[in-house]
Amino acid sequence: MPEPPCAPPPNGQARRRQRTHQAFLDAAAQLMAEGRTSASIEEITRRAGVGFGTFYNHFDTKEQLFEEAVLGLLDSYATWLRNVTSELQDPAESFARSFRLTGRLAVRRADLFAPILNAGTEVMFMERGLRQAALADIRAGIATGRFIDEDPEILLVAVGGALLGLVRLISSGTLPGPDRATDALATRLLCLLGLDAADAHALTARPLPPTPDLHWNDDNPHS
Repeated sequence: MPEPPCAPPPNGQARRRQRTHQAFLDAAAQLMAEGRTSASIEEITRRAGVGFGTFYNHFDTKEQLFEEAVLGLLDSYATWLRNVTSELQDPAESFARSFRLTGRLAVRRADLFAPILNAGTEVMFMERGLRQAALADIRAGIATGRFIDEDPEILLVAVGGALLGLVRLISSGTLPGPDRATDALATRLLCLLGLDAADAHALTARPLPPTPDLHWNDDNPHS
């Protein structure tokens, strides 16, 4: 059976539209990092470096723009987590590494998490890559007997809420020894998921990938 033809590359106009659209998303991510989701469309377009009237060629409302920007960040975060755990077979070890690396990333790149924190617990219910990946990992843990047989949604809320709280605490700069605190919380959450204390502690004591792997997109920190 012949393969379908490849989609043609975007023409100049399409590329310009893509760049403008991304400029809006970058501007929204910057504003959310500053806690300024109430910024005017005039300021958004100024940050994006485009004309005021261009906004409505891409978005109907500011809320739509900010939501898309958060979803883009969640997709990037989900891809990063897949990359740093791709060789692991044990769902519990995958959870431990993801959680511990996220805490370390929050220390080094708080700007990446500010828009996600601004969205709050709503990010756990956005039907996008991160939520779907997290639920798939939890279900795999239940299916293999590593996690307790509980409603995956309940487990997602438990560990997701703890992670959001941890990242917010780290971002405040008031948490002493954030790496140690992250590992301790990861151990507690593994016990909540059904592991015994010795197994949980062993997983959170394992070496992590090198620090450079903590950056999911150095070319564009807001994508």
